Amino acid sequence: MKPADQRPDPEQPRSTRRPQGPPLGREPLLTPSADVLVRYNARVLDPASAVRRRPDEIVRPTVYVGNRLLTRGLAAGSVRYDLLEQAARQYGLSVDLAPDQSAAAAVRADGIGEAYPQRLVLTPLTSPAAPANAWPVLQAYRNLVAEEQVPQDVALEHLLTATTGPGIGGLPASEGHGVDGLPASEGHGVGPASQYGLPGWGGRAPVNWIGPEPARRTSLTGRRPVVAVLDTGVGAHPWLDDGAVVVRNPTVDGSPGGVPLGLTDPASDPEQTGVLVDPYEGVLDADAGHGTFIAGNIRQLCPDANILAVRVMSGDGVVAEGDLLSALAGLLARQRLAVNAGRPELAIDVVSLSLGYYHEQPEDAAFDPMLLAPLQELGALGVTVVASAGNDATARPMFPAAFTPYPDGIVAKADPGSVPLVSVGALNPNRRTVALFSNGGQWVRCYRPGAAIISTFPTTFNASIQPGAAVTIPGQGPRATIDQDDFSGGFGTWSGTSFAAPHLAGEIAAALVSGRYGTVDPIDASTAVARAQAALGHLIGLDE
Repeated sequence: MKPADQRPDPEQPRSTRRPQGPPLGREPLLTPSADVLVRYNARVLDPASAVRRRPDEIVRPTVYVGNRLLTRGLAAGSVRYDLLEQAARQYGLSVDLAPDQSAAAAVRADGIGEAYPQRLVLTPLTSPAAPANAWPVLQAYRNLVAEEQVPQDVALEHLLTATTGPGIGGLPASEGHGVDGLPASEGHGVGPASQYGLPGWGGRAPVNWIGPEPARRTSLTGRRPVVAVLDTGVGAHPWLDDGAVVVRNPTVDGSPGGVPLGLTDPASDPEQTGVLVDPYEGVLDADAGHGTFIAGNIRQLCPDANILAVRVMSGDGVVAEGDLLSALAGLLARQRLAVNAGRPELAIDVVSLSLGYYHEQPEDAAFDPMLLAPLQELGALGVTVVASAGNDATARPMFPAAFTPYPDGIVAKADPGSVPLVSVGALNPNRRTVALFSNGGQWVRCYRPGAAIISTFPTTFNASIQPGAAVTIPGQGPRATIDQDDFSGGFGTWSGTSFAAPHLAGEIAAALVSGRYGTVDPIDASTAVARAQAALGHLIGLDE
């Protein structure tokens, strides 16, 4: 790694040439583990058996919550709600609005989120009964609504997964993800990209850090840029002091008693021991350390930035769409409060998202993703959102990364009055070649280092795997081979587009704090948008 005084100059232009690649490549192999299916009541939509409204309707694989739907603006007692109840009864189910989640409710209370998504719960009317399946209910509802009134107010609740690299962590929900975070070995892979899962080739493994801590100025003349990371949270590490560098468990209004932006229960925090999913074997969760690793990545690229750690997922690297929407709603409420009430201490400059899902029907005219609206509103307030492109070696668009503006995309053209979402693919250590696992295509806006990255791990991680050999020499002490899950030294390697996105987030923060695009202090929307656009224009070439 480069020492702190040799970090990349944010003023130096970067190449934005993007490989066009094959039109699709392979379809991601979506195969959630049995634990995930049970934990989230999840289903995989299989195009071979999926209910279709018409013979030529295109349906593609996705993972969704079986007993829930999301709705935006569908009020109980309305004509549309009655039609949804009728559709549910066709499958022996009732439908009920779930109680508001706290952050989403805060947005509604702010007066700007009346149409923000809420959950609908499907429950069998009789017992015994087959498990609820949201997909056929959704299709029946669409059939009951007149064709000239294409329904965009009800949708599946997708599962999003952390986009780490193949064989080294992340939910085993796509070809190449491998063995639940355990150190992979030759012969375990399912393709060439599985090489990145091997210790020494970019897989999750401890390493020695021998460089200095990134130099953070004790004081700045202006406000520090703030990067919000929606992930697994941030664990204990000397670089990531609570309050000074990282704000854990942030709230909507910034006060200790405020509405939490994400999960706060210490018992479910994967960044403490790293072992929640499988305590009987005691191995590290597939994505334990994910958020801490991302925070360290940002810390290296912009030591002067503050990090807002919003925990939305556990160590399995999975978040239900409704939970992510709730956190984003709270983040948006916080940003609006900062801008409208003149509270710069609540302002956010960059949001880093290392997660995604594949939509079942993005080509359908009725496709109106619930996730797009809050991300666009953040952009209109001057917040830059960066999202990792995924690791399935495919050109099939992954969302939210594929909300980046590109021809024929969901967002075909950037809004001049807003900061566009930026999708990020992964580069190999030579920084010339794209990592084999990285998704590609014209929807991937830029590439940053994402293979064999060195960053921070919680110093509390030391799970059940032991050194292959260990001895104690009298008078000399213990000797051993490397313990593959002992991260008490605080550093390790990992690979994935998960770590390419925060690389760009750190570059953006460094560009903002440099002062080349004006001071960070003004937080009004027009100034923040212009400032972010100027920084992005130089870093990735917005006009190209």
